[in-house]
Amino acid sequence: MEMGVNNDAFPNAVDEDPACAHRKPEPNDIVRTDPTDADNHAFNNPLHELPDWFMFAIMMRLTDGPQPDPNPSASAQRGRTVFSNVGCALCHTPTMQTHDMLITAVLQNRPVNLFSDLLVHHMGSQLADDIIQGQAGPDEFRTVPLWGVGQRIFFLHDGRTSDLLQAILAHASSDQVNNNGQGTFPPSEANSVIANFNALPDTDKQAILDFLRSL
Repeated sequence: MEMGVNNDAFPNAVDEDPACAHRKPEPNDIVRTDPTDADNHAFNNPLHELPDWFMFAIMMRLTDGPQPDPNPSASAQRGRTVFSNVGCALCHTPTMQTHDMLITAVLQNRPVNLFSDLLVHHMGSQLADDIIQGQAGPDEFRTVPLWGVGQRIFFLHDGRTSDLLQAILAHASSDQVNNNGQGTFPPSEANSVIANFNALPDTDKQAILDFLRSL
């Protein structure tokens, strides 16, 4: 819905110009489960077209992840070790395994080098955006996968910086007051890791940056 893809909960596009449907059968944004074939709406009708959001999900599911630099520098290779040693890998988990029971067989029991635990964490007042989605509070964010981070221009959930070092430092919050001066948040769960990072010599900090840019 946030990306403008119609779905069952939000079936009306912002632009309701019929020409935007590109002559798709109507409706093109509803999961069809009709028991009859009136208006070609039965799910198994050969004219049936999957809803846009479903086709988008299939495309994303079968799209390969970003590939890291096949020849990382010596500094980047060292950076991967330091990245783990200071605790970054506790949340930015280098590799996870897909389930062995998935609808798509090709994706079953496969390693995924995403650098994320896909969990939601308290990140403190520095990153809090005061937006609540589901059970995620105003200072909680899912651990963003780092694969492909070396190909990005802007960082953090709001793209506030193009400086990778500043993005790392923003994970720490020394105070608990939100950006509007109202309400409090628990300390960032990354505070101790960022403290470890700050204690590193400059060469090791640079090694971590080189490693991230190689992803």
